[in-house]
Amino acid sequence: MSRTRLLHISDTHLGNRQYGSDIRREDFADAFERAIDVAVERDADAVIHTGDLFDDPVPSLETIVRAADVIKSLEENDIPFYGIVGNHERKNDEQWLDLLRRTSTASRLGKQPTLVGNVALYGIDAVRPSIWDSVDFGLEEPPEEAAWTILCMHELLSPMVSGKGRVYPTSEVLDRVDIDVDGLALGDLHQPESTKVNGTDVWYASATERGGKDQEETGVVQLIDVDNGGITRRQIEIDTRPFAVLTINFGEHDGAPHARNVIDRHDLDGAVAKIELTGDRSSVTAMEVTQMARDAGAEVVSVDDNRGRVDLDVESIEAMSLQGLDTAIEEKLADENLTEVALEIDRRVREGDAEDTNVNRVADELDEPLREAQQRAFGDADIPESEENATAEVHE
Repeated sequence: MSRTRLLHISDTHLGNRQYGSDIRREDFADAFERAIDVAVERDADAVIHTGDLFDDPVPSLETIVRAADVIKSLEENDIPFYGIVGNHERKNDEQWLDLLRRTSTASRLGKQPTLVGNVALYGIDAVRPSIWDSVDFGLEEPPEEAAWTILCMHELLSPMVSGKGRVYPTSEVLDRVDIDVDGLALGDLHQPESTKVNGTDVWYASATERGGKDQEETGVVQLIDVDNGGITRRQIEIDTRPFAVLTINFGEHDGAPHARNVIDRHDLDGAVAKIELTGDRSSVTAMEVTQMARDAGAEVVSVDDNRGRVDLDVESIEAMSLQGLDTAIEEKLADENLTEVALEIDRRVREGDAEDTNVNRVADELDEPLREAQQRAFGDADIPESEENATAEVHE
């Protein structure tokens, strides 16, 4: 059996102006370009991208053009680019991958098999949590010449992921696709992870750039060889801008020399410096710390000033006062004649300590009940055309 080679990349987040920096936007684009270079250099038969190609549902024209230019190098080397839609870039209508398909070698994977060598590729776009249970995951049978099957998805799946909001069992996905899947190539988790579930190889590619201070294993792509021996993966690092994460803890009498001393102990040359200020308040401002980091060679600086925060002693607060506050809120809400959906949102806000902290996933989960409530309230009403157009623009 001949070998089929795929390059698996994910979560490139093109257009991300991390920390409000144009430099970081270029960094994300450069990392994507270096990942594509790996496909050319390693003679890949195809590139698979498992979601969040773009950071935003409406990327800038500059970002789209840059993506098309990078993918064009694949076209020049007869390497197809196959992708799915992630939660960051998901739109209600035609996706940006569909637009790129018209101008380059990019194509969108679906439930019908796409044959690359002897591998049948499938794709399922990121699924909104509100419709997860009702979505049909069924895949078409692979063609006879396909010896292997790989499904691409953009989801957080256990057992590799836990404690990150909406996580689904991998075994459930494998049961719902209706065919035997040899490999499950995943995006959404910004670090490389892998396991085997019910005989299926399951892995996350990681992200090509670092999206936050806690994401250390980024700047990674996966080179996949499929042959008689099965699916073999090699992790390849790409060159990205260094991150320097540091904390400056201020005592009562610490000033600028203390901050400068901490900064000098770190190599900030050409780096993204993510700095947290803790401890006592001092005469040193966050702006001064930012300038110190720049003087030390940092290209991008982000400072979180958490000095002087007071930890609330919950035990010192009388329970009755909290109960009284909740009662007052509930009485006020009762006077407003709110819908069940609105009351549910209020409950989530006031009892939100156990809620999902991912804004996109929470918005997705609330999307369907909000739309249903809107339909019940306004579906049969005569809405003036101007207002109807304005509403459509808001939803877009």
